[in-house]
Amino acid sequence: MLRLGAFNLDLGLRRHLKPPATACLAILFVVLASSSCSWFRVKQTYRIPASEQALPAKTASLEDLIRGINQTAEKIQAIKLTVIYQLTGGSINTGEISNYRETDGFVLARGPSWIRLIGQAFKVKVFDMVSDGKQFRIYVPPKNKFIVGRNDQEIKGRKDVPINLRPQHIFQALIIDPVTTDNEENTRILEEDQEGKHKYYVLSIVGPAKEGVGSLRRKMWIDRFDLRLVRQKLYEGGRMVSDINYREFKDFDGGDYPSVIDFTRPQEDYSLRIRISKAVMNEALRDDQFVLEQPDGTELVDLTQNPQ
Repeated sequence: MLRLGAFNLDLGLRRHLKPPATACLAILFVVLASSSCSWFRVKQTYRIPASEQALPAKTASLEDLIRGINQTAEKIQAIKLTVIYQLTGGSINTGEISNYRETDGFVLARGPSWIRLIGQAFKVKVFDMVSDGKQFRIYVPPKNKFIVGRNDQEIKGRKDVPINLRPQHIFQALIIDPVTTDNEENTRILEEDQEGKHKYYVLSIVGPAKEGVGSLRRKMWIDRFDLRLVRQKLYEGGRMVSDINYREFKDFDGGDYPSVIDFTRPQEDYSLRIRISKAVMNEALRDDQFVLEQPDGTELVDLTQNPQ
């Protein structure tokens, strides 16, 4: 009788006691199911504020994008600007960077390649420069220098040339060059990109291949929110020579135009910000407005004779 009773007691205990593994699984299930134990969650979700979400993106074909760029280029045949220049010289390549004082000024530009720029500090002229597309002429009153050179020259920094800024570089930034469609040797590549809230189409123009290798000539970023051209890079021989950004578009006299243009010239180690307060488009500009003669008593620096 004693042994039988012990057997019944053991059987009863087994009915009321769960195996250790089963008990652990049950406890783990309860813990994972508990919303208060966030350190066991495998996913956390939060809502991105509307101000930080990606902007709506329009869709366009390659032909649509080229047509839009060319229409923008055709709209502006001449432009007159009231501006503030902010010049930065040097780079990480030179080992030092110089930030120059903001300078008030004016810009006259007319297709296909005429431009004149005047900078003033306290209403005193600090530079005056022109280019006709082939040659440039620069007058720097504080240095009493008059500099002449060709646009196709590669000119390294020199002590007798106080600035590396060239008027034709600014012309490329202000007047958009159309995308030619008659040169079938050029290759056009379209890709998509995104940075922050903005989605972009990126159009690349690659020149004819030599020995199987093409040469990048131009890259253009079109914001898919409004299909505006907001950035372009220009290349020569595969080297990036200009990086131009267009921001804060406004409705000026004659049409829509960016009020801030930033561009960098890595080969000449300088960058320039142009803030535009007034713009008049397609006003007739006379030839004599692009004439700059050497003032008497100034030192002539002729870069065509000694480019180095």
